[in-house]
Amino acid sequence: MWQNNLLIFVPLMVICLELLLPSLENAGRRVIVSLVVISFWTALRSHQQDWRRVTLASLTSLVGAVITFVLATRFQLGPMVASGLVGVVGGRLLPEDRQLQLYLGAFVGMSSAVRFPHFAHLVLAGALGGLLWELLEASWSGVGGRLGTLAASAVLIVLLLSGGGW
Repeated sequence: MWQNNLLIFVPLMVICLELLLPSLENAGRRVIVSLVVISFWTALRSHQQDWRRVTLASLTSLVGAVITFVLATRFQLGPMVASGLVGVVGGRLLPEDRQLQLYLGAFVGMSSAVRFPHFAHLVLAGALGGLLWELLEASWSGVGGRLGTLAASAVLIVLLLSGGGW
């Protein structure tokens, strides 16, 4: 069970390494990538996931991210209004677990267009949010702030792997 909780430290690791190791350039990035890969490998190995559920969670989160991002940037509604719209519509149309996954994606979609100039990175972050949801659902049940933390982790991982975090 403790392996799953390693992923909660991704945002903290990113902040610390960016603040403490800016002069090491690629070395800090390699450290983060290694930690992320080890964390995911350990969490996936300890789970016997239903891959249909994982895929559906990733797609739901991805849809929330894309719709929120498009509403916020292309239709200039701003991230707060766009996220609220996605949450309200999802709350009316989807079952409870899907509502939370969609709203997790909405948090990912609140990211700045400056951080995600390539749409593929946003799509990847949205899908990664759903994967993180499935990996950590049992260990974070009832924990406040988990949607924001999972969204931040997904965004930071994609930014760092794509070079956008440095």
